[in-house]
Amino acid sequence: MPMTLPSFDEIVVPNDQTEARGEHLARFIELVGNAYPNKFDRSSLSGNEDTISNLKAFGPVAAAAKEMADVRATLEPGTRPPAELKDKLNETLKELGGVRIAGRVATPIRGNFVHLTDGREKLQIYAKKGQFTLARNDGGADREPETAWEAWQILDHGDLIGVEGYLFVTNTGEVSVHVERLTFLSKALSPMPDKVHGIEDAEIKQRKRYLDLIASSLRVEMAGEKHELSTRETFEVRAKTISSIRHFLEDNGYIEVETPMLTPKATGAAAKPFKTHHNALDIALYARIAPELYLKRLLVGGFEKVYELSHTSTIPSSRCSNSTVRI
Repeated sequence: MPMTLPSFDEIVVPNDQTEARGEHLARFIELVGNAYPNKFDRSSLSGNEDTISNLKAFGPVAAAAKEMADVRATLEPGTRPPAELKDKLNETLKELGGVRIAGRVATPIRGNFVHLTDGREKLQIYAKKGQFTLARNDGGADREPETAWEAWQILDHGDLIGVEGYLFVTNTGEVSVHVERLTFLSKALSPMPDKVHGIEDAEIKQRKRYLDLIASSLRVEMAGEKHELSTRETFEVRAKTISSIRHFLEDNGYIEVETPMLTPKATGAAAKPFKTHHNALDIALYARIAPELYLKRLLVGGFEKVYELSHTSTIPSSRCSNSTVRI
């Protein structure tokens, strides 16, 4: 039986913005063929795959950005950096060769400049009319510069694109990529969250983590605002913390084990457990409250140093309590 694809109205809530994005998607399909390609090869100037984060941290690029930032800090607001410094840095960056990066359009398209984000860092790209082509995703020859400029103008905030070009320093002193070839990778059919406030509804943050992650990657911190960890940074800190605990225990001779998540009896602590039913065996099972009893059995069996990093579940006493805890 053939698969039926959902209609546009079934994917997004129809309004003026989503309808415009749908029209842009239809045009991109005409221009590039496959509007959702499954591969884009990035360059490796940094020694690894050139994500925006890796590229900005790469020695010569980071050094050029720092040198320019140090000079700009001494200038009056609105004053451009010395042309000699810009020319020197451009020569250094030109020697690195071409670069291929991909990311999400982090700011609305206005004129020639836009920022891309990889979820961690942002990088400005510059596209000049008549100086870049549009890659086709169906294997055909690149579209001419006039068509590429049309495609540039119908890019939307949140779209995923890939660009090929070279690094340079703008007149305002920002390290950017001069686009020579544009590749369309994916269309964002819904408008992006507010770039200043992000998503403020806690319920949406919890239920739609993908939106929360996108919003935090696009958010712009205002001058003087205290920096708070983004959702992505929180995830990364959590992962590093768990990894550090695991390494500490392993370095001290502990063995990581796994114990049952569902048990025939509610044991482990004084809390109300989740109850479920095993249909095949026709028995009641309970989500564990704590793993201690099974860990003690391992101690009895001769393992003196064991640990487990896993989840436990209880029915919360209030809406403010978490039902799942990692211990």
